[in-house]
Amino acid sequence: MRRSVERLLGTYFFESGLPVYVNRARETFEMLEHTHDFIELTYVSEGSGVHYIGEENLRVSRGDVFFIPVGVPHVFRPAAPGRGRELIVYNCIFPAGYLQELETKFPEAAALLAAFREPDRPWCRLRDPGEFRGWFKELYLEYAARRPGREAMLAALIVRMLIALHRQLPSEAAPPQEKTPRGAGPSIDDAVRRIEEGYAEAPTLKELALQAGLGERQFSRLFARRTGMNFSAFLQNTRIEAACELLTASNLGIPQIAAAVGYGDLKFFHRLFKRKTGITPLAYRRKAGQRQIPDGER
Repeated sequence: MRRSVERLLGTYFFESGLPVYVNRARETFEMLEHTHDFIELTYVSEGSGVHYIGEENLRVSRGDVFFIPVGVPHVFRPAAPGRGRELIVYNCIFPAGYLQELETKFPEAAALLAAFREPDRPWCRLRDPGEFRGWFKELYLEYAARRPGREAMLAALIVRMLIALHRQLPSEAAPPQEKTPRGAGPSIDDAVRRIEEGYAEAPTLKELALQAGLGERQFSRLFARRTGMNFSAFLQNTRIEAACELLTASNLGIPQIAAAVGYGDLKFFHRLFKRKTGITPLAYRRKAGQRQIPDGER
């Protein structure tokens, strides 16, 4: 039976004079599989689920980045009810013609940007090495705040993300990667989800390797290839990101937040938080309180 695929038009989303739209959406089972006449950059911000894209069904979790060209059918689905947090994604969309404008504004990156609007350009996915989460948050806040210079900031962030995406995608000249043992891919994905959904009492590297049926060294290599960082850095980033969410969305005290994300040593939590974010937890809460913006709607 032929699938029912909806077609979304950019004219529904774009404001007059601004061919860019950014939102933060909670994925549900109500959204239909769809194609669109614009390019989409997507970042999985929270939770886990499945991304049906093209002819593939991909298990996704926080840190997955997608480039989706014009005409590619896709839809996100959250994990089954009761299994983890909601699936929340950031979306940034723009027409392919917008890239031509960016090529003029950023001539040194013109050839690279032009490659992203080729008619046969395939979709692609990568794991965030650490920068994309911050870029998407900034992109969303810039779009929603409507401050002077908004269009220039949006353009600069989009170009930055496309350049980073281009640099991190495997090239034809790249050396062959270590083959992933059969069954190890899903096991690594399961390990990532266990950390993201149980970061306060996360299992150890040894426990995750044993669960995956791999040696610790091999598991560490595959984990780093999947996430872009080693186990310790990924766990710390996950905990600090969760702390940022609690600082923004709750009234819990900082000692309570530190304990909630897995840190009993408050001094260590303060040092780590400042190293990761550049500011103290209290300064982050104050800064976040000054820029609260409602979630966008798809």
